[in-house]
Parts: sequence; C-alpha cells; structure tokens
Amino acid sequence: MERWMACPFVATDERGNRIGFFRYALNTESNEGFLASVIVDAKLRGKGYGKEMIQLALRYAFELTGAELVQLNVFNENARAKRCYERIGFIERYVEKDVFAYKDELWSRCNLTISKH
Repeated sequence: MERWMACPFVATDERGNRIGFFRYALNTESNEGFLASVIVDAKLRGKGYGKEMIQLALRYAFELTGAELVQLNVFNENARAKRCYERIGFIERYVEKDVFAYKDELWSRCNLTISKH
C-alpha cells in the first residue's frame, strides 16, 4: 500500500498577495513527490510567477522532503502550462489519451517527471 503525506500551499508575492496554489504529496515509501492542482491567478499568467512557484515547490520537495523524483499531470491541451514545466526540466513520461471529458471534448493527461539534480 502506498503511503502519501499531502500538503496544500498558497504562493504569494512579496506584499502577501496571492499568486497561485498547489498541492504537494510525498510517497513515503518510494520518495516520489507529486505536484497537483497547480494554479496561477489568470491575471498573472505569463509573467514568470508559475515558473518561480514550481521551482520553489521543487526545492521544497527535493531539499526538505527528500524526494528523488517529482511528477505532475497536465492536460495535453494546455500547451502553455506544459511548455512551462518542460522549460523547468520536466520530461514527459506518458500520456493517457481521452481521460477527461470537457463539454463535447475529450482531453488527454500527460504525466511529467523531474529528478533530483
């Protein structure tokens, strides 16, 4: 049985304004981290906040929780977010086709990973 410790985080700017949100979980048996529900305020997207938030999350995951690998899922249709993750160093591990129904569309989920450097 896998064991996970999960924590929610709110990212803020230097004045305390909310920038975004994510959840982080660590599988305590495999030392694999998982980032979920990664959200950046729509008005602030494209300004580097998402990248900085993820980089800080990875620092937390690798340095403080001892994760050896961190994974996340992103919809393949969300090309902007996927590019952001890939620029940080995430690599596509697999794609699950047509797993999420939205309106009249089926979206695919891409799993990305990054290893401790």
